[in-house]
Amino acid sequence: MSALSYLLEVPLSLLLFFAMWVGACFTSFGRVAVFRLPHQMGWREDPEPNLTLCSPPSRCDTCHTKISKWHLLPIFGWFLTKGRCPSCKMLISILHPMFELVGGIGWIAALLYFGFTDEGLAACLLWQSLLFLAEMDWRETWLPAVITFPLFWIGLLFSPFTLSIEERAWGAFIGFFTMWFSMTAVGYLKKMNLFAGGDIALACAAGAWIGIGKMPIFLFSSAIIFILIALPARLRGQMMVPMGPALAIAFLISIALPK
Repeated sequence: MSALSYLLEVPLSLLLFFAMWVGACFTSFGRVAVFRLPHQMGWREDPEPNLTLCSPPSRCDTCHTKISKWHLLPIFGWFLTKGRCPSCKMLISILHPMFELVGGIGWIAALLYFGFTDEGLAACLLWQSLLFLAEMDWRETWLPAVITFPLFWIGLLFSPFTLSIEERAWGAFIGFFTMWFSMTAVGYLKKMNLFAGGDIALACAAGAWIGIGKMPIFLFSSAIIFILIALPARLRGQMMVPMGPALAIAFLISIALPK
């Protein structure tokens, strides 16, 4: 019996639990990357020396005690520590297990919506990438090219959401040109440099995945979502608002809509 045949005999609930666990694990690592990459890549004015994705091992931010592997378990680790560092008893933010849970639920939603198909697997991987990019841009106003560029090329060559590579190429072009033109025009009117290469790269990647047919939906929804995010921030006096989260949400909406 083939491995696929065995997989099909596994209860759906068990498969979905495994998918949720994988998503939670990826999300946990993604959150480590969000906090450490800016130091590793020198994006901070005062980067912590020798802090990389791989070293030093995960530790308490307060007392720097190494965290046990059991306490690093996604979602469950926070409950095992009762939300506190076992060494210094400092509170650990509940946002950690909440993000991991959201990451896992995203995998379940993608597989229930698209099924265990190429689209379902692609949707899971996109969800994971976009969740990471949205948090990174929100915290650091940075969309790393190490994610956006591969996302573009993979979408252009292998996207299961639109079969024609010509449609994917045109979608990528429309995403690039629209974002570039809007930033250039608004920047000229405001006499400011508003060029954001990461936003352009993400819009270009979205076009490569969804094709030209869904680009109007993507561009319209990203603009509306950005306004909804930016307006409260502007009222609080925050002038520069990252667009990455709005682009990520619009990307997911466009994928979920019927062809």
